[in-house]
Amino acid sequence: MSATCQKLEVKDIGDLEKLVAENIEGIESGLQVIDSRVLLGHAVIDLIGLDAKGALVLIALDFTASEGLLLRVMDAHSWCLEYLDTVRPRALFILGQRPTDAFVRRIKQLSVLEVDCVKFCYLDVNGASALYFDLVERLQRAPDPKLEAS
Repeated sequence: MSATCQKLEVKDIGDLEKLVAENIEGIESGLQVIDSRVLLGHAVIDLIGLDAKGALVLIALDFTASEGLLLRVMDAHSWCLEYLDTVRPRALFILGQRPTDAFVRRIKQLSVLEVDCVKFCYLDVNGASALYFDLVERLQRAPDPKLEAS
C-alpha cells in the first residue's frame, strides 16, 4: 500500500492561527503560545509566544509576505523597545508561500535581534492532516552594547 499525500488549503487567517497555535512545537522545541490577537502599541500581533529560553516571540501570520505584515511587526517591535529592560522580542513570520527576495531584504533591515521566516504547508497524509513548517530565513544578531548599558 502506497502513501497518499495531498496539500490542504487554509483559507481563513483565524483557522491558520488555530493550526499554528496547536502545532507551534513543530517550528521550534520549547516554543509555546501564550496569547493571541495582542495589541502592542497600535499593532495587532497574531500570536505571542515564549521560546525555550523565556524570550518573547512576536508571531505574525499571513498567506503572503506583504508590506502590511512587515509594518505590523515593526510597529509592535518599536513599542517593545520602549520597555527594553523587560521585553526583548524575537520576530517570527509564518507564511503560506515562500517570501519574495525583497521581503527577505526588508526583514534583514529590522533591528530585531532574531528574526525567523517560516513557510507552512498543511497536508493530508493517508487521511491524517499535518502541518509542516519549513524554515526559509533565520537572522541572528549580537545585542547592541549601547542598548545593553542603558
